[in-house]
Amino acid sequence: MSTSTEQTIGMNIGGRTVAADSGEATRVRWTHVAPTLLVVWIVSMFDKSNMSIVINDHNFLNELGLVGKAPLLGWLSTSLLLGYGLAAPLWGLVVSRIGARKTAALSLIIWAATCFASGVATGYGMLLASRLALGIGEAALYPLTVAMVANWFALKERGRATAFWWIGTMIGPMLTGLLITSLILAFGWRWQFHVLGFLALLVPLPMVWFLVRDKPQQHPWANAAESELVSAGSLENNRDAPGRAIKTTTNIWKSRRFWLVVVALSCNNMFFWGWSSWLPTYLKTVRGFSFSISGYLTFVIFGFAVATILTMGHVSDRLFRRAPLAGLGWVLGAVCLMAAAFSPDRTVCVVLMIMALCFQQVGVSCGEMLMHSVVGSADMGKTQGVRACIVQLTGATAPVMIGYLVAFTGAFTAGFAVLAVAMGISATCMLKLTREGF
Repeated sequence: MSTSTEQTIGMNIGGRTVAADSGEATRVRWTHVAPTLLVVWIVSMFDKSNMSIVINDHNFLNELGLVGKAPLLGWLSTSLLLGYGLAAPLWGLVVSRIGARKTAALSLIIWAATCFASGVATGYGMLLASRLALGIGEAALYPLTVAMVANWFALKERGRATAFWWIGTMIGPMLTGLLITSLILAFGWRWQFHVLGFLALLVPLPMVWFLVRDKPQQHPWANAAESELVSAGSLENNRDAPGRAIKTTTNIWKSRRFWLVVVALSCNNMFFWGWSSWLPTYLKTVRGFSFSISGYLTFVIFGFAVATILTMGHVSDRLFRRAPLAGLGWVLGAVCLMAAAFSPDRTVCVVLMIMALCFQQVGVSCGEMLMHSVVGSADMGKTQGVRACIVQLTGATAPVMIGYLVAFTGAFTAGFAVLAVAMGISATCMLKLTREGF
């Protein structure tokens, strides 16, 4: 977006006018805040997604006595999500108390320490505990990220802003397939944990501390015009907000729209963590790909999802209608997932898996953007802590559930069917919001 365009938005958005002497709006929100959030999320996804690769390493399985123990392997992902969900409401309160920037720094230090602990684990119990602690440390991400987007971006920019950090949830797993596979092959499974710990301290932590502030008014490089642009374009001041906005809702906890989005994102999370936690294992054991090829295919599959998210950020901001796009994406994702499960050809299966993830990302990226249409800036910290709790606890059921279903049935089909139903529920939640103009 050009500077002149930003000035126009600043003058017209919400029916308010930027003061004539405020000058051209700076772009700190795009040059400093958005890239920092992107890097934080990429690194966080390395830590969350690496187990999907690690559990396929023979040395890891033999050393910890986990050969053929699918339920126990499932708990390594589920424990992280449990910690994530249980700690998220507390982190929401922390964001409201000390701000998103300090919360991010504290979170990064905690999760780096847990990565080091995972690398020196002497048994399954210690590794499981470190994964639980990692989830507790990373649980700050949703409340601090959504609060920062609400504080730094006008409503009509938040589709692109959300897409900017949300692609980190795909770039992380995409690069995990290359990075973690290569590290394990070169140095072993323990050292990849140590590398991730150092990475958190050396890259995103300095960016958070030196490039970001909680609000435009606090940033030394953001001028008054940028602050006014964001303020004038907030949901509360935006007359063009989709649907009937939140002005009629005095208590966010009684907002049916908020809870519909929470349920949709919760069921979506079941799909994502159930699918991504077991994808490399599925490609290796069911479709016959080698350990290295399974990891590298993960890179390709998530790469397509990145392109999808970037496209949807622009499309949703232009249309300003996110609910129908989200619903359609989740329906098509469920169809492609089941088609992949029943496909007799492994190449066709991979193509359908790519399509399933891309359509699912249409759903979840638009669902994330909907939060900014149903929750005001002042409520973002506390609501997203509660949202993250519910979403992550729901998602936590999926990896271990698939582990038990695989152990019981000897196949992945039943697990995939449950994930498809979950996406169907997500799509159903969008019907009411679509009718209300969201």
